[in-house]
Amino acid sequence: FMEPAVIVCLGGILPFGSIFIEMYFIFTSFWAYKIYYVYGFMMLVLVILCIVTVCVTIVCTYFLLNAEDYRWYWTSFLSAASTAIYVYMYSFYYYFFKTKMYGLFQTSFYFGYMAVFSTALGIMCGKF
Repeated sequence: FMEPAVIVCLGGILPFGSIFIEMYFIFTSFWAYKIYYVYGFMMLVLVILCIVTVCVTIVCTYFLLNAEDYRWYWTSFLSAASTAIYVYMYSFYYYFFKTKMYGLFQTSFYFGYMAVFSTALGIMCGKF
């Protein structure tokens, strides 16, 4: 578990777990045109995401520094940014099991926007 690849893969599980339920409501409001009105709870989830991401990044960096790995800075960034990979994988689940979209345009539109959203989330989480 001290390898950078393993740390990067496992580093995003806890931050994604902290936003998992809220992602369903955000996806539903954006893709199913439902009205989302619980912005206070979404801000609380964002604060929890920030706190969990910082804690996970500190622990992952500590593991790398304990192993005397000099490549800790990229692994530190990517361990937090890997949350975006789990969000993108969740978007596949949401597309195939929760939406009724079909066709090339809808599919490319959905996955294109989700790639942009996941990239922005990965950069945001990685900067912590």
